[in-house]
Amino acid sequence: MNKFRRKCGGQVTAELMFILPVFMLMIFFVLEYGNIAYHTIIANHASYEFARIGSLVAVKTPSGRPDRTVITQKINQAKQKVFGTKAGGIGVAVKVETTGTDPMYKKHRHEDLVVTVTYPVHLLFPGTSYVLASEPRKEGIRKIKTVARMPIEKAYLSSDTK
Repeated sequence: MNKFRRKCGGQVTAELMFILPVFMLMIFFVLEYGNIAYHTIIANHASYEFARIGSLVAVKTPSGRPDRTVITQKINQAKQKVFGTKAGGIGVAVKVETTGTDPMYKKHRHEDLVVTVTYPVHLLFPGTSYVLASEPRKEGIRKIKTVARMPIEKAYLSSDTK
């Protein structure tokens, strides 16, 4: 009975060697997408909080103009507290946009603070940087850019006239 049996001992090993790299690469991509999604949530939340902080400290006097240096300083302080040593790699751009004037108080302008956060994500798994990384790909970093817009808080003065 044993003399009709063929020897196939290396077949399983050969098939495994063909399938295992593809399977592992698929697993790495799924895990890397999870890592990128996690860091995207962090970047979105950071841009929202930085815009909120900047909109609250932008104006010192009622119906006054926003001070970009104060906004940038407060956002950088918050960035340092939140991200610690990694704060240097995170870019924050601040822009003030006028969206209109108040029909009742001509001196009172409606302004929005637009905060753009550029957040670098270091890719963890081998092979994924060829597809998922930003240029230059050999660094293995994906840059996530998030934007948050927040109206600047201003107080009215009763002496504001039409």
